[in-house]
Amino acid sequence: MEKTIESAREIEETGSYLQLSFSRAPKKNQEALAQLGKRWLQWLNKHGVSSKIYYLNSSTSTSEQVPPQGIESIAKTLSLSDDEMLGVSLQFYRDQAHADEVYSKMMQDETCGAIGKEFDGLVT
Repeated sequence: MEKTIESAREIEETGSYLQLSFSRAPKKNQEALAQLGKRWLQWLNKHGVSSKIYYLNSSTSTSEQVPPQGIESIAKTLSLSDDEMLGVSLQFYRDQAHADEVYSKMMQDETCGAIGKEFDGLVT
């Protein structure tokens, strides 16, 4: 029961509309993408969007990275090579209208254009 209450609180704090996106990139670009991701998260936060970015790779060198039997890692499903990583971005909006409002602001903001152009140069 405690878990349910915690989950409900998280949804209330982060919003009820989720945008999920994936990007594939060479591992050598991870640091540059992480720095760019920080700038992007700051911009989103300024507009009331809670966001998380995760970087996954194809290695399973420790037992903690091996998913339970019957569950497939998305990095494996997408067939990442050893020198690639998968970026997973989760953006939580209050609702669809909030997402549309933020998207409209994004299209008018030169900072977002610069971030997008730099991002395009780092992903495959």
